Amino acid sequence: MEMPDSVKRKRKKPPKFSLLEKAEDGSMTKRDWLFVLSLTILCGLITLPFMGDTKAPQTFWRSMDDETPITIDLGQEVQLDNLLYYAGINREYSHEWILELSSDGENWQIQPWMSHWYERTDLFNWLVPMLDNPPIPTRYIRITPDTAGMELGELALFIRDENGERVQFDMLSLTERHPQYAALFDEQFLVPSLPDLDNIEMIEIHNATISSNRNGMYFDEIYHASTAYEFIHRIDPTEVTHPPLGKILISLGISIFGMNPFGWRIMSILFGVLMIPLMYVFIKNLFGNTKVAVCGGLLFVFENMRFTLTNMAMLEAFLVFFIIAMYLFMYRFISSGYEAPLKKIWLPLFLCGVSFGFAAATKWSAFFAALGLVVLYIAYLIERRKCQIAMGRKKEFQLFLKQTLLASVAFFVVIPAIIYTLSYIPVTLALGHKLTLGTLIRDMWEKSLFALSFHSDEVVGLDHYFQSSWWMWMLNIRPVQFFRSSFIDSGHMLGVLINPLIAIGGLVAIWFALLTLVRKKVWELFLIIAGFFANLIPWIPVMRNSFIYHYFPSVVFLILAICYIFSDMIKNRQESTKRIYLFTGVSTGLFLLLLPVSAGIPVPEWYTFRFMRWLPTWLY
Repeated sequence: MEMPDSVKRKRKKPPKFSLLEKAEDGSMTKRDWLFVLSLTILCGLITLPFMGDTKAPQTFWRSMDDETPITIDLGQEVQLDNLLYYAGINREYSHEWILELSSDGENWQIQPWMSHWYERTDLFNWLVPMLDNPPIPTRYIRITPDTAGMELGELALFIRDENGERVQFDMLSLTERHPQYAALFDEQFLVPSLPDLDNIEMIEIHNATISSNRNGMYFDEIYHASTAYEFIHRIDPTEVTHPPLGKILISLGISIFGMNPFGWRIMSILFGVLMIPLMYVFIKNLFGNTKVAVCGGLLFVFENMRFTLTNMAMLEAFLVFFIIAMYLFMYRFISSGYEAPLKKIWLPLFLCGVSFGFAAATKWSAFFAALGLVVLYIAYLIERRKCQIAMGRKKEFQLFLKQTLLASVAFFVVIPAIIYTLSYIPVTLALGHKLTLGTLIRDMWEKSLFALSFHSDEVVGLDHYFQSSWWMWMLNIRPVQFFRSSFIDSGHMLGVLINPLIAIGGLVAIWFALLTLVRKKVWELFLIIAGFFANLIPWIPVMRNSFIYHYFPSVVFLILAICYIFSDMIKNRQESTKRIYLFTGVSTGLFLLLLPVSAGIPVPEWYTFRFMRWLPTWLY
């Protein structure tokens, strides 16, 4: 970016630095806001059918030690066919209940394990243990926890009547006899029907979930949603390997709507929907074209990874929302011009810092995204310095630099540190500590050191079945299966993968943007390349377990790169508009084709093998 000699000699007007080239005005119009509203409503409508049930057991019996059992007298001997139980929290990873049956209260028959494991996603799910040779003559049931803090939300018994038919036993009749266990009998109307046990897969612990992704927890929801529940009830939180903000947001939904799938997912869903207007504004600001913004918004609405990850209680929805905001506000700062005083551009810089603080308080991978911001920030200061020195305004630049650096320390260090520390308030309260600044900082520091130790462990999760490497994410090689029904030959499963057209088309667009950046240095391209690689490259040396959903922040920049190609096509070849619409339409069609696995919709096996298993590594 050499300055012309004539500019160096005269210094009468600012030189035209190519890093600030902008072809069109990126401001929003009334028409744009109408499209924003339409896309946001569309996103909400396609999400609505898959939000999850609004009802689940809310009252729980909690073990206070590892010795006191639950002993229930049914009042009569019955032929016990099986039982269902709804498991609540369990602060240990591999513990179970000891289930014993007796007809006389003296001779007890121990049954196979009645599990309550983190590893098996047992938390907040309906489970059925496999009994030994049912029906079993039973009057007394004894359930013993093997550790303190285990919860049962509901217990349902299924017996054989005089005709040999399976019927549900009236557990409400036991309330007067066992008032201390009332929490186990008070929500029998929520008990699902017991399926044909012959069609349930037998697993090592002889235990199976009959919950679906609609009425139970799955995958990492067991960590984040259960910790949100612990925040509400001030129970020592189990999951502290990530900062608390995302779990605090999840707890807001639970506090309003209850501890049910809708309650623990609604905040993630809300942030997933709000990504759409944020992304639309970002695209319009970058490229100044409404057609490009609409098509880019549609690509994001119908992106399979975004759809799946924002429909469950994981942290990715919050993280990516804040990352989009970070880059949007940084773009507002760096595209403000080289003559704008700090007082006129401090707001986007401030909002960028606040967004970074929220992202860092959600997940540490926000620091990966922040590397791109640093590159953009430094590049802007370098270009501004060249411009103002060329105009003979060296002192003005030095004053601006001093003010900007001081403001940046406040915006990107002090404010994020405050946000991060304050996010640990629920942790301090859950630990039973008095809330003071000293205890808050101490708890934050101790839990952060623990998280650092956990994430530094190179052997964690390397044997996970769906673990994958960064280069596999880029090619969409190994999706993650989040949920699979326990029923044999079932096509009911849920997993996360990238919309194939966006995955491959986005890589082509990134390569095109990179080549174009070499000859045509514009902020839009610089931002897209910086954002994509900042969110990807730090994962390359990571040795601990990683999964394709860690690629989600980079998918945002794949779509921005595609939008750049759209913009270039419209500016240089007006007849290409139809091709842009065709690309958008095909992407939408692929989303719908793969929707059963993205939303957990049961489908016949033939559909799975014919339409959803494109590669041998797509284990659906």
